[in-house]
Amino acid sequence: MALPLVASDRVLVDMSSNAAFETSKAAGSKLSLVTNETGPALRAVLGTTHQWPGVSFLFERGIDASTHGQLTFQMKNSGESPLRVRCRIDSRPKGSDESAGLTRLHDVSLEPGKSKEVRIPLIPHIEYEGISPKDFFGMRGIPFFSKESMHLENITQILLFVVQDHEPHAFEVGTVRLVGKPSPASSIPIPEKVFPFIDEFGQFKHRDWPGKTHSLQELVESVETETRTLAATSPPDSWDRFGGWKDGPQLEATGWFRTAKHDDRWTLVDPDGRLFFSLGIDGVDFEPGTILDERHHWFENVPPDTAANSEFYFPWKPDLERSYFYNKSVRAFSFHRYNVMRKYGAGWKTRFAEVCTKRLPAWGINTLGNWTSPHIYAMGKLPYVAYVRPKSKTVQGSSGHWGKFKDVFDSSFEASIRSQLQGQTLAGTVNDPMCIGYFVDNELSFGDETAMSVASLTSPADQNAKRELVSDLKEKYGVITALNKAWNTNHASWGALLDHEDAPDGKGARSDLVAFNTKFVRTYFSTVRRILNEIAPNHLYLGCRYGSSAPIIPMVMQANAEFADVVSFNVYSRFLSDKLARLEKAGDKPYIIGEFHFGALDRGMFDTGLVRVADQKERAEAFTQFVTDCVKHPNIVGCHWFQFCDSPTTARPWDHENYQIGFTDTCDTPYAELIEASRKMGESLYQ
Repeated sequence: MALPLVASDRVLVDMSSNAAFETSKAAGSKLSLVTNETGPALRAVLGTTHQWPGVSFLFERGIDASTHGQLTFQMKNSGESPLRVRCRIDSRPKGSDESAGLTRLHDVSLEPGKSKEVRIPLIPHIEYEGISPKDFFGMRGIPFFSKESMHLENITQILLFVVQDHEPHAFEVGTVRLVGKPSPASSIPIPEKVFPFIDEFGQFKHRDWPGKTHSLQELVESVETETRTLAATSPPDSWDRFGGWKDGPQLEATGWFRTAKHDDRWTLVDPDGRLFFSLGIDGVDFEPGTILDERHHWFENVPPDTAANSEFYFPWKPDLERSYFYNKSVRAFSFHRYNVMRKYGAGWKTRFAEVCTKRLPAWGINTLGNWTSPHIYAMGKLPYVAYVRPKSKTVQGSSGHWGKFKDVFDSSFEASIRSQLQGQTLAGTVNDPMCIGYFVDNELSFGDETAMSVASLTSPADQNAKRELVSDLKEKYGVITALNKAWNTNHASWGALLDHEDAPDGKGARSDLVAFNTKFVRTYFSTVRRILNEIAPNHLYLGCRYGSSAPIIPMVMQANAEFADVVSFNVYSRFLSDKLARLEKAGDKPYIIGEFHFGALDRGMFDTGLVRVADQKERAEAFTQFVTDCVKHPNIVGCHWFQFCDSPTTARPWDHENYQIGFTDTCDTPYAELIEASRKMGESLYQ
């Protein structure tokens, strides 16, 4: 039923009449007015080509929302597959341009046919004398200012959209209203002297919290306390020497990790033939440091950048265009490494590695996840996964969240995979029974079913992928005039097509582009499979770790499922069910979750990471629920938390992440609530 209108409510978009179309603008969608069980609504049927299909509501004169506390509307998933809609609210000060704007994001997840009332808190942006959000650059989250605040006096538009996944979707949105009393302006006391705001340990200086390190003495004394705890804690009794189910079914012991289907469930099997669920932590290593350039005044006490401190300083030149420091040569300092050195003293690297290998089983964790230090997994104490990232020539016309796609037709692609597997870092993993297998790449941007073909065509003439595509076209059409007729183009010769760097227009080229895209994708996965079979036949190919919201098109998933032993996904959602439909696109295969996490703002950090929870208590509860759901699923054979240590408080060097997502903080102090939850999970893993 429709929500009753309260006298104090303000209607922004009324879905009961055609006036709704005056404010609405479709983006890759078809709009119509309907009536459902909650009342009048605007239905958006989403297409499969627009990058962010949906609808926007434009307010040319701006909306003053400062007199209300929430923005609300009913939303229904009227499609046949699970849906995640992003709501974006844009605001900016009156009379300013978009550069001064603030954006609020809110996600809505709905199962097919389900409805819910969406309520988004309206948090006013507060100005503080003497400081501005722009003073805190190069970080995702910043101190003093809320990421969710807006210039409520001037809301300029509301957008509802999905990230294109090439599945048909439809949603219905009811009348959009402002309701409730405004939130009080919750200003934070600003210290008289804001800078420096980071203390000698890399922590936020102007706040206290449970577990904060206040002195070097506290840091050093924590070693003895944890040493006693670890000495008194054994791995769960139900585990065998690998962390598999000691008293569970006995399968064939091959001496290597493998997959098997047992009692209609996919599972990993450890070298001794026991069922094994891989519960892991990524990045068991030192954190990478934080950039000091242009920000020296942020830090209270950083040791000098001298030869004596060379193990704590690193050169960086960020290559992601979204980075504030893009293409700048800068210096980064690792508070985490420096704290570990001061904490453990002589032989600090070895002592840290030894502590890590004792911590994980004591915490109920049986796997060293991706990006773990080779020095740590080479100690042979725990099963682990290894990582291959081909560093080859890229397709110049391509783009992606982490950069351009590799040219799979260039010899450097295969050569890079071989050299890494046979090189100093990974050679020891080959034929190591503790090595479960290899992830190859991470969160690749495959795009749609013609993306790699278009990227190849828009690359220079010497691009091998482009040459391969033109060769295929030449073989099919014989003469350029035949291609021109089919594509409605006017290339003078095959050489002219090679030199041409514009994407073809029209539908005539589509079937050829899809065909080559399929070849490109299959070449990627089959090349990796062939090399792993040759060099590391005893280990599993664990896939490419799909990004949590990246499109997954059928041709990519089909090739992945065919050539990989396990299909891997990074999953960022409060509940596994929110993303389960993505995983199940892989069909009857084993799945492994390469990343998941939850974060909160109650421990001195400025950003929660990709899945926000209220505090450490909810963080532990979310971990337990997520892992429990993974263990219950018949295809999921493991899940790995990202990551071991919090991000640097002032962000890692390449992409501004400064998330509270660690099992430990920057002072190497474990988070007690999460540790307790993981220990209990490890003890019940095979129950």
